[in-house]
Amino acid sequence: MTDADSDAGRVVLVTGAAGRLGVAITAALAARGARLVLVDRVVSDVPAGADAVTLELDATADGAAEAALRSALERYGRLDALVNNAGVEGPVARAEDVPLDDVRRVFEVNVLALLAFSGAAMRHFRAVGAGRIVNIASGAGLAGTGMMAAYSASKHAVVGLTRSMAQEAGPAGIAVNAVCPGCVDSPMMARIEAQLGALAGTGSASFVAGIPMGRYADPAEVGETVAWLALEAPVYITGTAMVIDGGLRA
Repeated sequence: MTDADSDAGRVVLVTGAAGRLGVAITAALAARGARLVLVDRVVSDVPAGADAVTLELDATADGAAEAALRSALERYGRLDALVNNAGVEGPVARAEDVPLDDVRRVFEVNVLALLAFSGAAMRHFRAVGAGRIVNIASGAGLAGTGMMAAYSASKHAVVGLTRSMAQEAGPAGIAVNAVCPGCVDSPMMARIEAQLGALAGTGSASFVAGIPMGRYADPAEVGETVAWLALEAPVYITGTAMVIDGGLRA
């Protein structure tokens, strides 16, 4: 296997495959002919016509990363890319009011599971001499986000891990990048708006007015970006935190 192989037939493992972004990412990958290993606690939405194996696993569980890698190799004999998409928003509250158990859960999903899956994939990629990792971070990983300290801190950690892993993996020809979406039209965003609105006493909150494009991202726009990095981008692009936010943080 070399990184010059065509997109068709490449194998991509995606965590958090059942969420709104996960579905968009898997659709974009499948449209390029990739074969998929889809991981989530419940996986019910597989792209039509896709060659995919579904694994109903909690990404934070002990051994989940190794089980997913093993399934990819048993089914397809290879793994070419990993997309770490599993994530939760966690508590929306003032930092001093956030229960530490909730913070731990955010880091278990957003950071520790990502590191476990990346470690399993990286060992395989080093052995075969190529591979790509795409981590789903957030614009909240590049600047502070009020009332979402745990989430923002976890996504800063994702960006830091991405940059560190890229430096370590570069000599082996492995690319590691992060995608940093801003506000995405999704159930997660709706939950955040509702909770921020409740804290402010306004009933709801929206970030649209601060976005130059005047709207939230369509999940497909994020999915296309992720698929490009996982399959098509020059391998020399590594260590990046690619922002897709309609100019929100420009």
